Amino acid sequence: MKTQTLILTGLTFISTIGCMKKDNLKVPAVTTLAVAAPAALPSPFKVAYYAFDATPNNLPLTNFSVEANVVVLFEGTGWEMADSLHYGSSNSYILTVNPNYHSYKSIINHVRVLQARGVKVLMNVDDAASWNTTTPFTTYNGQKLTYLQFASFVKACIIDSLHLDGIALDVEHMGSTAANTNFTNLIKAFGAYFGPLSNNPTGTVYTAAIYSGGQAGYAIGQVPSVAQYLNFVEDMGYSQNNTTRFNRWANYIGAAKTMIGVSKQYNSVSTAITAAAWQPSSGSHKAGIMVFAGNVDSSYTNRIFRATTN
Repeated sequence: MKTQTLILTGLTFISTIGCMKKDNLKVPAVTTLAVAAPAALPSPFKVAYYAFDATPNNLPLTNFSVEANVVVLFEGTGWEMADSLHYGSSNSYILTVNPNYHSYKSIINHVRVLQARGVKVLMNVDDAASWNTTTPFTTYNGQKLTYLQFASFVKACIIDSLHLDGIALDVEHMGSTAANTNFTNLIKAFGAYFGPLSNNPTGTVYTAAIYSGGQAGYAIGQVPSVAQYLNFVEDMGYSQNNTTRFNRWANYIGAAKTMIGVSKQYNSVSTAITAAAWQPSSGSHKAGIMVFAGNVDSSYTNRIFRATTN
């Protein structure tokens, strides 16, 4: 493994330390390079998932996709990076599965490089069966959080501590179980801090990866009153018909809030390029295109984004 040390002129180091408190659920700030001024929201969105466990996986975050304007960190959690004392570990999967990264700080340093280029960097957040309950998250010390407390906790990790640009929900972990009101209350609560209805609508991005096999996704992708809190949804049914899966959501929430995802594992480069260039006949442009595990093949990923039309 080759370790890269990055020093950016004019940037200082942050070492503000906080503590977990029951009332406001603050988390420690990580020590890392200072944050560049946030870029405006891109259009169309060109979303590249950096899957830390992708195979092959030889490129770091800074090199894998020069065409992406949104990058999603896929693996690990925002709270383990923000509060590694309580949630993290040197043996964490995100730090042992990838040849480029063996510390949280090294990941965040490369995030800062992307942000300085104007790229929005999001953290993946997995849904869970607990989201269908009144206490969707339990802290390291056993404190059960309500949906409002959990949303505040995620905001403290993602924005206040890590200074990322938003979150991308991965909605597939409940399988055939449908989302209930507890679930959708949490989706909306996240929207207070991320996305178009948040207190920073031009600086944050809020999205969700959904597909027909995860029933909870229907509560987002086919319900405008919920989808309004997100910038867009991404269909991850890579092996399904591209037009069918786009319309499955766009017919309810609109083309401008919908994109499909492609993956080299399931979609040839020619098929993916066609999908990237395609626009719906409704006259409303789609939100953009997503490439999952874009770090598997940099050429594949960049060619797809270059074909994406506005």
